[in-house]
Amino acid sequence: MTATKRELYRTLVEKRKAYNPETLGLANPSSPKLREFDSDEIGPWTRWANDLDADLMVVGQDWGDERYFLVNKGLDKANNPTNRSLRELLEFVGRPIPPPPSAGEPGGHSPKGVWLTNALLWLKQGGLSAPVDPEWFKAPAADFLGEQINIVQPRVVVGLGARAYSAIAFAFGMPTPRGVFRKIVEDTTGMRLPTPFGCTLFGVYHCGTRITRTTRSSAEQREDWKKIRDALARERADPGVP
Repeated sequence: MTATKRELYRTLVEKRKAYNPETLGLANPSSPKLREFDSDEIGPWTRWANDLDADLMVVGQDWGDERYFLVNKGLDKANNPTNRSLRELLEFVGRPIPPPPSAGEPGGHSPKGVWLTNALLWLKQGGLSAPVDPEWFKAPAADFLGEQINIVQPRVVVGLGARAYSAIAFAFGMPTPRGVFRKIVEDTTGMRLPTPFGCTLFGVYHCGTRITRTTRSSAEQREDWKKIRDALARERADPGVP
């Protein structure tokens, strides 16, 4: 009997919980000091949007650090500026979602059509903006990312920032992009991933405060997301095209 998406996902979550990333200087949310606030999702961000039949998957670089995880009990601050900006962009492309569950209001969201995850499922040290090591995004992080895409089978995948975009490409054995990320952002055709269900990868800038103030304004990012809106519209019009 073929396993269902839910069964495959449950197995993947258990695999994530069993992995020990301490040799990388990272922490698994399932570790003894953090497990009180761990969940049965692949990562903290997926608690916000986890439709296994989503046609849109958004992949961020990493969720955050241990302190943020502990202080907010495995969830997000209600006023997280990145999440607020992302909600506006998702609404623009026709995938509105409610505010993320927070420590003060756990809730239980399950918006349709969207899957949120991170290329790095482990927690770092040193704050939300602490630097990351490129080695962190190779196996097994790439394997977890590739398996999520294969389970959910979205028609459109969005890499939120250069690191997330590169991690998705790496997970599927595609060339890691070199040069200026702006060229990828301005490419309206995207890159077709080698999947049997037909999946296009797009790159956009991270929608956090630092990037919107220094690199790509909110208005410019809205323009960037038009290609995602158009791709989703094409998929709705002809979902059988691989």
